[in-house]
Amino acid sequence: MSVNREIKTSTAMPDEKSEAVEVTNAPQQHELRQQFSVWSLGSLCLCLMATWEALSTVVATALISGGAPCLFYNYLTSFLGTVAVACSLAEIASMYPTAGGQYHWVALLAPSKSSISASWFTGWISCGGQIVLTASAAFSGGLQLQALITLNHEDSYIPQRWQGMLFYWLVLAYSLVLNLWGSKILAHTNLASGVIHIVGFVAIIVVLAIMAPKQSPHFVFVEVSNTSGWSNNGISWLVGLLSSVYPFLGYDSATHMAEEMRHPARDVPIAMLGSVIVNGVMGLGYCVILLYSIGNLNDLLASPTGFPVMQLLLNVTKNPTGATLLCLTWTSIAVAANSAGLTSTSRTAWAFARDDAVPFSRYFAHVDSVHAVPTRMIICISVIQMLLGFLYLGSVTAFNAVLSMAILGMYASYILPIIYMVLYGRKLGAHKPGPFTLGGVGGMLTNVVAIAWLAFAMLFSMFPNYQPVTAQNMNYCVVVMGGWLFFGSVYFFWFGRKRYNGPVIEVLEMVH
Repeated sequence: MSVNREIKTSTAMPDEKSEAVEVTNAPQQHELRQQFSVWSLGSLCLCLMATWEALSTVVATALISGGAPCLFYNYLTSFLGTVAVACSLAEIASMYPTAGGQYHWVALLAPSKSSISASWFTGWISCGGQIVLTASAAFSGGLQLQALITLNHEDSYIPQRWQGMLFYWLVLAYSLVLNLWGSKILAHTNLASGVIHIVGFVAIIVVLAIMAPKQSPHFVFVEVSNTSGWSNNGISWLVGLLSSVYPFLGYDSATHMAEEMRHPARDVPIAMLGSVIVNGVMGLGYCVILLYSIGNLNDLLASPTGFPVMQLLLNVTKNPTGATLLCLTWTSIAVAANSAGLTSTSRTAWAFARDDAVPFSRYFAHVDSVHAVPTRMIICISVIQMLLGFLYLGSVTAFNAVLSMAILGMYASYILPIIYMVLYGRKLGAHKPGPFTLGGVGGMLTNVVAIAWLAFAMLFSMFPNYQPVTAQNMNYCVVVMGGWLFFGSVYFFWFGRKRYNGPVIEVLEMVH
């Protein structure tokens, strides 16, 4: 095995981009500590996706939209579609393992005339999607901590919104402290979280399998129940995709840690695709056991905790302490997901600032010389997410509207580099394949399937979950996404395009 260190020093300057990607050998200056192995990176991806845990928090949407079969078949569809997307992104990441990820790839794959604008908007969308996705994990973890109080003191505790905001802030504060001063143990904490992720899964599966009364196979795989208000069962079913798409977000985090790995061209695709497959298989087993054990659906949906699965575990164990211990496993992973998300998001935004692509770029591109992490960007992301807590305090609808951008933002950042890969990246001799390659025909088929799935899921992620639509249950993700793009467009066309000349892309390693 030979290792060639290469650097792409300029990718998007006008009239300088050739058909083939040109690289020049140069010594590599690493600003970040290379501390992640394929195992710790894989654990980070596992916990950031937190597929079976995330499924526990969003299961209600699918059950209302079409019952148990809606969740099961939508999960299978999402799993297969996500594998196609992960394979597509992993192939590009193997070619160009960079911290910027999607926007770096677009800069390399797009034609010269559109490279700068296309890469900037991809980066802007990616940063926005990651910020709200990470915030959603913290919000879920915070509300679960609050719900555990309700679980144990249902008669005496009345949950307040301001308390939920404080729990949300508590999760964010933990992630901030760990990312700032615990940088040397980040890899180890991710490994520990990966162990909890698996142990908690086994524990809950065993409890449900042994103790819960079981539904019939007809209920799980056939019996459709539409209580969403949508008159068309097919549309209602597809609106329920949210419950199966959300648990499969975040595997791109592997590439954003590329500059903290020794062999990213080889290990990033392994961590990315491996985490999707492992989480997908675990989530499928959990989905089946959960649906067989679901019990009275109306009783679960009316739970004072706000989490049907939390109520299910209480009903099954008939013991608040036992149910609390089981719930703490997936609550702790929600906290770990926020921490891992802050790590990944800060690296993406830091790379964006390093390329002079955001306001106050020089300030936010700083890397702490002692801890070897982008401290200013970590604090910036955390402050933005904490400010969102005031939005929740004022209006749950407004706060949820912002979080609803997670799927649309993340999927938009996934689809853009794949489209450019299909249109330009597969030209013969234009781009050198990395250690992980799908081949010509296989790669094209996989890319087309990935694009079709992403477009399909993005479309139905914009539909409201319930009918009739009111100001409270409206899906505002298009409004939020539009506002994010409008703000970005104003900045880019007035200021950003004068400063941003395309990313200076570091292709860290090509391992053969």
